Amino acid sequence: MNVHKFRKYFYLTLHIVFLSGLLYAFGHFMGTPRSNMEIRRMWAYESWIIISFYSLFLYLTFIENGVTKGQIKLYLEKFKRITLVFVILLVFPWGLFLIFAPKDLMDRLALGSVYWRVLGIASLVGALIYYFPFRFLEKKLSYYIIIFGIIDNILAGFIITMLFLTDRIPFFTWSITPLLFYLAYFFLEYSKRYKSMQAELIKNKK
Repeated sequence: MNVHKFRKYFYLTLHIVFLSGLLYAFGHFMGTPRSNMEIRRMWAYESWIIISFYSLFLYLTFIENGVTKGQIKLYLEKFKRITLVFVILLVFPWGLFLIFAPKDLMDRLALGSVYWRVLGIASLVGALIYYFPFRFLEKKLSYYIIIFGIIDNILAGFIITMLFLTDRIPFFTWSITPLLFYLAYFFLEYSKRYKSMQAELIKNKK
């Protein structure tokens, strides 16, 4: 299977996962009686989160479209735009929300463990790490951060999936995994183009 076919089927799989998750959450929302409004609101909240992540996924794939082989300047522009979105996600909601959200809200969302607060701090540290290739892509360290991004997002996606399957995290937390796998693939694709992007940046600075 060539790269274009793999990308097509990989993205199709992510679309299916997002839409299946949305149907699952919305189906539970519709099936929960109005007499149990607290649970009904939670399913509505989970549906909204999935829609938000799916919309973000559609936006990121839209940014990628329209680039053909050899258009290094466009690759650079799109790399920076998508990386900036990732950095913003790491700051909020994955960082600041987990750190500063009220305890009663965290308990209601089944995120009351101190682990989630630590994860919030780690997300802010991650934002600083991934900001480096956004700002200093011509530096060799950026390449290693991109490679780290592949491994980081794949592992995070699999760990969250396993925690969900063992009933240790709520459904809406698992709904982020398609986006994590997308980001892993994004960093993989751009790791192959890094040298040409680096050369373009160095040439522009001369």
